[in-house]
Amino acid sequence: MTLVAPAEVTDKEAENITTNKEESKRTGNESAITNLVPGSKTLVVLFGWAGCRDRYLSKYAQYYQDAGISTVRFTAPIAKIRSFSSYRPFARCFHTILREILCGKEEVTTIYFHVFSMNGCSLLAAYWDQLEELENGKEVRRTAKGLIFDSCPAFTTPSQSAQAISFATLPPSHYHGALRGSYKAVLYTFFSFHRGVLWLRSFLEKDIYERHYAYFKMITFDDLPNKQLYIYGPADMVCSEESIEDYAKLMEKRGISISKLRLLDSLHCQHLRSHPVTYTQECLDFVKSGHLPANRSRVALENTEENEQNDVPEELAY
Repeated sequence: MTLVAPAEVTDKEAENITTNKEESKRTGNESAITNLVPGSKTLVVLFGWAGCRDRYLSKYAQYYQDAGISTVRFTAPIAKIRSFSSYRPFARCFHTILREILCGKEEVTTIYFHVFSMNGCSLLAAYWDQLEELENGKEVRRTAKGLIFDSCPAFTTPSQSAQAISFATLPPSHYHGALRGSYKAVLYTFFSFHRGVLWLRSFLEKDIYERHYAYFKMITFDDLPNKQLYIYGPADMVCSEESIEDYAKLMEKRGISISKLRLLDSLHCQHLRSHPVTYTQECLDFVKSGHLPANRSRVALENTEENEQNDVPEELAY
């Protein structure tokens, strides 16, 4: 029996997933969704976590829209991701949508990126890396004023990556735990071997890590928006707060204005669910005013009707 590695996604496939709602629905993926609020000059771009369904990401878009802010949202499908380079065609296709917004009747003068976990951060890294060669790419860079990082950026371990991707690909509601455990073991073996190979290659190729890991690619950018809000916490078992803080400290040393909202009790990408009032207020204040909130930590969970509904994303992951 011959084993063939899955092929990288093509530009055509990425286009169908990103822009073709019918094709996207047929394949079970989520296409990009735009909601332009009349009179809004601000646009928030939301990139979802791996396995994120639009019914979850739409909640984040909704509180922006309720505040009179336009949004566009998209999640790169983890089932189509083979490596960091897999994000590049999705980024190019997403740019087509963003360019249409910028060239449309609605006058957008300010863009904020709100990205979730390393799936969203990887899409941002692949997108930012290509802006120089994309039509109107320089305009996007000029218009982008701030970044909101939810549960990222982080350099995940093979165990964390395997746990997250297996959970996103085989959610508990549809697959037996034994199958997911076996898949996780396979992924862990692959990621460990892959990291070992890259470590050996790093002695000969200085840029090997930035070509294969979004975390290190993000470090290379010297033109990211100069205001960044980090929302994270110690309860996150997928993207460690140590790695996120290391990145934030590096940005701060480069003169970037940063703010940290450290939520001590909420899990990976569940900060909005655990702290809806605090989370929403911090993000809206940042986007509406352009001023970063003060650094702070929060312990107590906020009791809301949404929490009582127990609407926890089972696909929540990497």
